[in-house]
Amino acid sequence: MSSREIAELTGKRHDHVLRDIREMLDDLGGDVPSFGGISQDAYGRPLKVFNLPHRETMILVTGYSVVLRAKVVDRWQELEAKVAAPAAPEALRSKPDPRSVRLR
Repeated sequence: MSSREIAELTGKRHDHVLRDIREMLDDLGGDVPSFGGISQDAYGRPLKVFNLPHRETMILVTGYSVVLRAKVVDRWQELEAKVAAPAAPEALRSKPDPRSVRLR
C-alpha cells in the first residue's frame, strides 16, 4: 500500500506519513530505499512515496488510533479479496463468435 493511500485513508498529511514510515523503518533496521518510489501529485509533479508490503503497513498503523487502523485494515482486506477472487473461466467471459455457430 502506498504512503499516499495511507495518508488519504487516515486523513493524515502525506509528509507526516512519510516521516512515520522513515522512523518505523529506522527502528526496524529496514532499508528505506527498498520501499521508495515516485508518484505524481495532482499537478503531475513527481512525488516521493513509500510502497509498503502488508506487514510494514500493519506495523505502521498500529501506532495510529483504532479508527485509523480500522480504515487501513479494511482497505487491505478489499485488496486481498480482489486478488483471491477467482477469475471466470474463459468460456463464461466471452461470447461465441456468431460466424462460428452452425445453423442446421
